[in-house]
Parts: sequence; C-alpha cells; structure tokens
Amino acid sequence: MKNQVTILKRGCIAFVVLILNLFLVTSVFSQTIRPEKVVKAIYSDKSQELRNIPIVPPELRDRSWKDGIVKNKHGFHDDFKRPSFWSGKDPVLQDQMPSERSNPIIYNNFPGTGNISGVAPPDPDGDVGPNHYFQMVNLVFAIWDKSGNILYGPADNSTLWDGFDGPWSGTNNGDPIIVYDEYADRWVASQFALPNYPNGPFYELVAVSETGDPLGSWYRYAYQFSNMPDYPKFGVWSDGYYFTINQFQPPYLSWAGGGVCVLDRDAMLSGDPNAEMIFFNLGSSYGSLLPADCDGPTLPPAGSSSYFAETTTSSLLIWEADIDWNNTSNSSVSIAHNLPVQPYSHNGIAINQPGTSTTLMEISDRLMYRLQYRNFGSYQVMLTNHTVNADGNGQAGIRWYELRNYGSGWSIHQQGTYAPDDGENRWMASIAMNGDGDIAIGYSVSSSTTYPSIRFAGQNAESSGTGILDIVEASIKEGTASQTGINRWGDYSSMTIDPEDDETFWYTTEYTTGGWNWKTQIASFSYAPIVDPPIADFDADDTHPMQGQTVQFMDMSTSVPNTWNWSFSPSSVSFVEGTNAGSKNPKVQFNTAGFYTVTLIATNDIGTDTEIKTDYITTLDCTPITTYPYLQTFDEWAESSPEMSCTSDGTVMFDDCWMNGSGDDIDWDILSDNTASGDTGPSEDHTGGGNYIFTESSSCYNSTGYVISAAFNLTSLSNPELRFWNHMYGSSMGTMSVQVSTNGGTSWSSDIWSLTGDQGNQWNEVVIPLGSYSSSTNFKIRFVGATGSNWHSDMAIDDISIDGSS
Repeated sequence: MKNQVTILKRGCIAFVVLILNLFLVTSVFSQTIRPEKVVKAIYSDKSQELRNIPIVPPELRDRSWKDGIVKNKHGFHDDFKRPSFWSGKDPVLQDQMPSERSNPIIYNNFPGTGNISGVAPPDPDGDVGPNHYFQMVNLVFAIWDKSGNILYGPADNSTLWDGFDGPWSGTNNGDPIIVYDEYADRWVASQFALPNYPNGPFYELVAVSETGDPLGSWYRYAYQFSNMPDYPKFGVWSDGYYFTINQFQPPYLSWAGGGVCVLDRDAMLSGDPNAEMIFFNLGSSYGSLLPADCDGPTLPPAGSSSYFAETTTSSLLIWEADIDWNNTSNSSVSIAHNLPVQPYSHNGIAINQPGTSTTLMEISDRLMYRLQYRNFGSYQVMLTNHTVNADGNGQAGIRWYELRNYGSGWSIHQQGTYAPDDGENRWMASIAMNGDGDIAIGYSVSSSTTYPSIRFAGQNAESSGTGILDIVEASIKEGTASQTGINRWGDYSSMTIDPEDDETFWYTTEYTTGGWNWKTQIASFSYAPIVDPPIADFDADDTHPMQGQTVQFMDMSTSVPNTWNWSFSPSSVSFVEGTNAGSKNPKVQFNTAGFYTVTLIATNDIGTDTEIKTDYITTLDCTPITTYPYLQTFDEWAESSPEMSCTSDGTVMFDDCWMNGSGDDIDWDILSDNTASGDTGPSEDHTGGGNYIFTESSSCYNSTGYVISAAFNLTSLSNPELRFWNHMYGSSMGTMSVQVSTNGGTSWSSDIWSLTGDQGNQWNEVVIPLGSYSSSTNFKIRFVGATGSNWHSDMAIDDISIDGSS
C-alpha cells in the first residue's frame, strides 16, 4: 500500500540557521528589555449588568483607514522583505489526506455574527466558558448558550463600554479580542479606541467580568498609548493578562515596533481602579508577537516566566517575560530561545476564488492566533502556526508547530505543513490541543473551484511527534460565493477548548456570501471514541534495502491502536535507534539477503487485527559485481522528496546497493526534473526522461555529501575505466571529486579526480582510468559533492558506467 501521508525529509539546517541569525542572536540574547513605563488606567469603573444595558444596534461605519493607511505591517525582519531562499516543495509537507483514523463529531454548528457594520476584515475570535460562547468581530459581539441559542446581541462593541465616559465615548474602532480565564472564571474583552485618529493619544479598552456570567457586571479600564496600539493579541497567565501590540507613530502612523503589555490580573479581578500596566517597547525590529494563552486545569509552574513567540524566515523566537509586581522596575522581557525550523517559502502564494480575479490575502509573515499553552505536569506544550507556500507553486498550506519544555527549555517536538495535493489553499488557521493531547487545527479553504469555506483537521495524541495530521479533514461550512471588492481576509481565527470537559474544541472564522458580505460560523466538535477494532496496515520507506540498511516502518492501522507487535520471517533482523517489536513505528535492519515476510498485530481497547505481507521486504545481495559493462542510470529508482535533504545520516535511500554516505553534512537526492532553485542545477537528466542524483544547496551552503557506489570485482577487467556525466551550473558552484576504496569502503583514497566552479548549464562527460585498481576484488567509488557559498551550487551526476578490456 502506498503511503497515505507523504512527509518530506527533514533538513538538518540548524547550523545554517544559526549563521543566518548570528547577528540577531548576539544582539538580542545579550540584552534585557526593561519597562518603558508603568501606568495605571486613566479611567476605570464597574458597569451595570450587561443584560440590563440596552443593545447599541450595529451600524455601518467608515473603517477605510484600517487598510488605506494602517496596513498590516510586513517585514519586521529584513528576510521577509526579500524573496524566500526556499522555493521548492516544503520539506515537511503532508500532501496526502490520511486514512480515516478517528471520525470527528461536530456537536454545534451555527451562524455567528456577520458584516453588519460594513467593514473588512472581520478579525473573528471567540472563546468558550462553562455555560457560554462569546464572539467578538469587527465591530460587533454576541453571546450564546452552548446549544447555540443567542442570549445577547448582536450588539455594537461600544455597548460593552456604555456609560464608560471619556475621550473614547461612542468609538468602535475594532481589533477586538475576547478570552476566558478559566482559572478565575472570568471573561476579558478588549478593543482599541482611536478618538483623535490619526493623532494620539490612543487607548486600549479592557473589560473583565465581575463573575463567570458574561451577562453580569464588568470592571472596565482604559489604558493610554502615545503610539497607535494595533493588532492587539491577549493571553491569560497566572500573574497577569498579557497582550502584544504593533505600534504606529502619529501623525503619519509610521512603523514604531512591537510592544508587550502586562496587566495586573489580581487587581483587575477585584476591580481595583489602581490596576497597573507594565509596558515594554521592543523596538522596530520586532512585531506581531503572540502571548502564550493558558488552557487546561493546571497553571504554569510556580514562578514560571510567561512566554511569547514570533517567527523569522528560519526560526521561532521564544521570548520570556519575568514580572515583579512588588518592584515593577525589576520586570524584564528577553529572547530566551531561537529555535531553527524547517525551511519554508513565505511568498508567491496565490489564493484564488471561483469566478473572480480577486485573490485573498494570506498574511504569511507572522504567527496566527493563538499561541496556546498547556501544562501536563511532566512537560509543558505550546502550539502555533503560520501560512506558507507549500508546493513551491503558490499553494497556501499551514505550517504548524508543537513546542515542548521538559524543564530545561523549549524545543520543537514536531512540525509539519498541511497541504493535501488537491489544488486547495488552506490558510488563516488556529490550532489548539485538548487535555487528551489531541490536536485540532481550523482554517479557511479556497481555490479556483472551491468558494471560501471552513474546515478542520487534527492529530490523535498517539501520533504525537510525527508531524502528521492523521484525523480526516471535516467541513464546518462550505462556501457558495466569492469575496470581491477587497482582498483582506481574517486577519485571524480562533480555536479554543471547552473548560467544562477539557476535550471539546470550539472554532470560529469567516466565509462570504459575496462582495464584502462576510459571515462567520461557530462550531464545536471532538473526536469520536473508538468503537471498532483496528484494521491493521503498515508501510515502509524502503522495501528493497541493502543488508544492514535501516528501514523505517510506519503503522497505518485504523481506529487508533495502542499496542503493536511486529515480527519478521526469517527473524534475522535487528531493531535499532531505541525501537523494538512493540514500537508503533520501528526501525529495522535486515541482516541477510533474501525475502522477508512482515507481520503486524495491532490492538486497541476494542479488539485486535493482524496484517501479514508476504515477501514484503527484498534485501539486496551486495556482494561485488563481476558482470560488465556496468551502467547505473538511476532511472528505476524512486524519486526522493523533498528536492533538498540536509540529513547527515543517510536517510535518503538509494537502490541497487548504492547509498548515501554517513559522516558528512548532507545527502544526495534523486530527481527527474529541475531542481528547486533557479539558475542552478539541471532541468532534466542527461538523456531526458529519466532520473539523476544531485546535491540541493538551498540552506546547505558549504556542506559536503557522499555517494557510495555498489562494490565491484575488477579482476576480470585489464583496463577498467569509470565514465559518468556531471552537471555543475551555478554562480557559486562548489567542488565535485571522486575517491575510491579497495577494501569495500573501510578506508578511502584522496581525490583521484576533482573539479571546481561553474561548468555551464549542460551535462559534461568525465572519464577516469582505473587501471591501477584492476586487481581489486572489493572496489567502491565515493562521489563527493561540496556545495558553494549560496544556493547557486546544485550539482548532479548521471549515467555512471564501468567497463574495460575483459
């Protein structure tokens, strides 16, 4: 059975990323940012109960300034201002929908608010409490019970601040956020107020419910800013309500950098009019940070820093904030981790719609709301996502991350790019994990044949670490019209967890009924309990390995097994890399040549199933070749993916007893058409229509890769010679060389041939006499590719032959 999910090889890019970010790391890790100011709200009060406040009817408002003057700021890091260095398929691409492993169950699915105010984009977000769902958009909010019955609204957002007199009175400028604080059973709502626009001062209005009932009274606060506090994002933490902003300086609203704001949670929960805000100015090099937002029954460890995340083109920056409310001047924020991620392309994305030339904005330079945090006791997790060019040809996909902290700092536990090969764009996502460890990610979908729609997919906890969303995609709302007149979409959406069971997901985002008439939808869902025994199935990354080569087996069984039993006949195998016969996805070496039958017994709480694949593995006999002439064209080999693989451990599998070497920096790949980067590499193999092998240099600069041939007994050849064709085209071309071994690869000679630099955009033949090795009975060839100083150094070889007088 073919792989149900194709995950492209992980690149070993850490060294390159660190070089690219050296200045960033040196300059930022060495500094601690102290508060620029500590202020109290300029006004605060307690409202009457919301249920008793007359609804201010939503009305059309002019918000053209939002897109016309204060556009989404792109390029906080200079790399986002330039074309992506990565231009091929995403290296962690999941381009196939998985087998049906667990059916999602949609409980509620009802309309949210719509574009009553005549603005775009909607900025939809919402959160769920024990008894309510609260949604805020531009410029309206509404409250439902958890059966979808509306209790209040739709109301103009200014309703929440009715009677809260000040310069902001009557304003409704947008960018709302609503979060539920499950640890205090309170709601926190906010939006900015710009009464003097484009001049300051500006305000962030924040309201905290007096109780867990959002229809009750609210403590209301107004905090003043000299710069416009755009794009606010909120997170709940044990020692504060944290929010981040993008600052724009009046009167021309020029970019002024990112900011971190911390509100005194304890004070606000009691309605204290002296509740302070600590403000940190991060400077113009940073922006669109997301604050960690706590979910689940367990608070962060006592004394824990709070966290923020931000993306660069090659890493995730994890910020820490340490707040001292007793001596606020001791408070600080700083970058704690610069975590390299798999390379991706952030530009060239085209999100089409049926029947219109209007494309939809992807916002690919920042992380998408939320940065969810959860404490499982023995470890902590954070999840987030952003939009990427998944296939290299403009298809939007979702790059998602799960970070873990086992007590010694944050690292990336898994990452993947979800973009099934069906022509659809998926973007503007929000991701969350429930208390069972299951993940859900909701998103928009659109293409030239699919109207903008709302769907979600997920991952069972049992598949954690794979980077694969293995829960089948489901639809919340299929669109029937395209948006026209404006390309703004989003700017974000919201996936949250029901605190009542810590299991059910709630998601809201937009769709459209045409023109600017966006609508929103609200849905709750969870994953079906397992009621059927598994149907066992499996796959392997190589079914024709050499003796001693490692094969990765992958469980593809349905109905989420929780135990596995693997066996092989004959039994001359070794489990390696910490796996064993009970592993879900074991790694196995086959010690003798021949055919192997593989058996998997998969079990869940309901039952057991067995899958037997007879003669599934054919282990190759790699004794030295004695039949000549010998020709290796690579044409029968399976193409590897991606077109770049920075792996040093030989995990790109070759065939016919050839192999990628170990102890180097990169692997060679197998390809038939052009390489991922422009102005380097061949466009096809030497003769056309077949395969070749090559070194992908993108993010693999100044790196070395070995290719080791099959073994040869040359004693029947009196004048043996090696012939091959090479392609070395690119302005930064490195060096290709050939080394040999007379003892089967135990040791290697120095270079017997070498060539450096650009040789033009064509295949060139190389002939190397091997007469001095004609007595060798265990002769191997090692091709060495050393890439140049940038991505213009893809080199390739093809049609390798050995012959001579017999």
